[in-house]
Amino acid sequence: MEEIEQSYQRQAESEHQMKMPTRYTRPDSIDNWRHTRMLDLTQPIWQSFPGSQWITVGDGRYGSDAAYLHSHGVNVIATSLTDDRLKYAHEQGHIPAFQAENAEHISLQDNAVDFVLCKEAYHHFPRPPVALYEMLRVARVGVVLIEPLDNPKLLDGVKRLLKRVLRGDREMQFEPSGNFLYRLSVRELGKLMMAMGGEDMAFKGINDFFHARLGSHVARGFNTGSVITRLGIATQDVLSRLGLLGYGLGCVVVFKRGAGAESLASLRRAGFQCIELPKNPYVGQHD
Repeated sequence: MEEIEQSYQRQAESEHQMKMPTRYTRPDSIDNWRHTRMLDLTQPIWQSFPGSQWITVGDGRYGSDAAYLHSHGVNVIATSLTDDRLKYAHEQGHIPAFQAENAEHISLQDNAVDFVLCKEAYHHFPRPPVALYEMLRVARVGVVLIEPLDNPKLLDGVKRLLKRVLRGDREMQFEPSGNFLYRLSVRELGKLMMAMGGEDMAFKGINDFFHARLGSHVARGFNTGSVITRLGIATQDVLSRLGLLGYGLGCVVVFKRGAGAESLASLRRAGFQCIELPKNPYVGQHD
């Protein structure tokens, strides 16, 4: 288990090195616009469950995911592996509550909250399925994952080549910190949920375009950063709809039990694909 401990140590060190997110420092920037459009995917969920209690997991960017939910009136606690950055964000009034939590050993009781949100952190965990089981344990209704996807299509090789040319990316499977990039497979996640007796899932894919030199540009208006970023996303969207390119990111909602007709209808209106998982015909039978 030495590798696991080393992975968490690297993650803790990376959190200590993080700068204040643009949600706090540059809310008008392309970078904040990008992260906000990802978090907007949660809207049909918390709108369908008014008054629900949430926690964020792996929210080491000063609790910026929890800050988004809090700004929309959602009752939320920010958590991450270390809490010094969360404490600072709380002192600045960005988040209402926080605590340090290891995703594999969350200190909350079973069904302590309604939803758990994990955005762009699941793929950093050393044992993502272990963390998922733990998140499902503490969630009463379900878990929301916003993560990179493992869904290769015909042109994904071209996309990787462009990343190498435009951004200088050299390694697609591992991070510089040493962590393996565990991209999310909706199909495999469905298998995990079926094994646990889950009934419903919902999925929506989106694309993103990131270049460090463009992130500080103003999101609104006609400028180089805004035009290139939006054009990069729009081009990928067209190719994804044609089935030539896999969506780079996805929001997957896994419900512990049936989600309910109204909730599923709300998700469908927001562009989600709702997946009814097969029921085990042998459950409840006796020899």
